[in-house]
Amino acid sequence: LGRLEPFLRGLGDEAKQQGRVSSDVYMGQQCLAAEIIGGLVRGMARWAPDDVAYGRSVVTEALGHVLRAPEIESAAIWASCLRFAIYHRHPSKTGWLLTFLFDAGLPPHGDTGASSVSACKRMMLLRHVVKELGWRGAPLQRQLAHDLLPFLTSPLAQTRTC
Repeated sequence: LGRLEPFLRGLGDEAKQQGRVSSDVYMGQQCLAAEIIGGLVRGMARWAPDDVAYGRSVVTEALGHVLRAPEIESAAIWASCLRFAIYHRHPSKTGWLLTFLFDAGLPPHGDTGASSVSACKRMMLLRHVVKELGWRGAPLQRQLAHDLLPFLTSPLAQTRTC
């Protein structure tokens, strides 16, 4: 994890510099980071408790940068990453990740105009997470339905369709 950490922590810087690199390079970096994150989440089940806490902090920081990046192009890549990370896993094993995604997943309640691109991207990612959880995610589905009510009346068509 020590050798991968600088790359993962640099995701926030790369999002700011997206206009400076070609879209193929940027998408390649996003694919690599998503593969690393998905593997880390699944592999942490076999780590020592101290290493798990450190790994979770690195993963949540990297995913925080991804959620805040105002671009939609990489949403499918990250949706696949999250689906892989929680595939056939009980929610108690990935509860920390689900809590992070749902707590950081939407802007504060009622703030529908902050950034429609970021909100749309976050909703797209949460849709895949809820779908992958299936019947195990019923409480999360209710929470998401409650949190989405302000976005259904948003004046921005892109936000409403997400």
